[in-house]
Amino acid sequence: VSLAPQDAAPYIQMGNLKLAEKQPKDAEKAYQQALERSPSSSDALSGLMNTFLMEKQPDKAVAAANAQIAKVPTSGAFYDLLGTALFLNKKDLKGAEAALDQAVKLDKNNTDAVVRLGQVQVARGSAADAIATYQRALQDNPRQVTLDILLGELYDGQHDFDKAKAAYQKALELDSNNPLASNNLAYLLLENGGDVDEAVSLAQTARRGAPDAPDVADTLGWALYRKGYYQQSIDLFQEALRLTAKGNHPDNPNLHYHLGLADQKAG
Repeated sequence: VSLAPQDAAPYIQMGNLKLAEKQPKDAEKAYQQALERSPSSSDALSGLMNTFLMEKQPDKAVAAANAQIAKVPTSGAFYDLLGTALFLNKKDLKGAEAALDQAVKLDKNNTDAVVRLGQVQVARGSAADAIATYQRALQDNPRQVTLDILLGELYDGQHDFDKAKAAYQKALELDSNNPLASNNLAYLLLENGGDVDEAVSLAQTARRGAPDAPDVADTLGWALYRKGYYQQSIDLFQEALRLTAKGNHPDNPNLHYHLGLADQKAG
């Protein structure tokens, strides 16, 4: 700060340090100083909002976002921060959707805003709108694997097997080792009469990429169960239960059901 008193960057880092030290008042002051020097800094605004949220003051976080948007109305990143706070911290779906929609209009390459917008639309009960949002975004960002995976999950939720499969396959064409796309496609094949050998291969790819994910261990176990390798599937289901407990994940009834079926088959 002493070397470059008009540069926002050192004030942002000072705010980050004070926030890490749990000194919110000092953090707030530093972020405000950063915004005075660089009104368009999304890092400074994000830090300021996080400070308010840490103090359980979401209204102040929203007010800070709106104040900065008034100064820099062309910042898609600011609308993204506003929409995220309204969605996650205020449960204001209408306001969040409006803010995130504006973020995407201002910056079509803001994948974070696109993903969040789809999540808001799903939360208000319109998977169709979320699908349309992701499809539009893919026209501008055709190599965004995340969007293809999210589309696959939405189609899967609508029981549209063919479209879900196509979305996961497109994701894997762009990233052949993507563990989430591999896992989701493997499970989709297993649950819809697909090729079990292909499902095993995909599940093994997912397991290599995400060895600590309980749902991935479950998928591979389920694939091996379908192949008749019951003891190997039991080992994987038990590993999935250990990973669930270790990671404090929500307990999964399907996992217990799969383990029970494998135990039954193993005698």
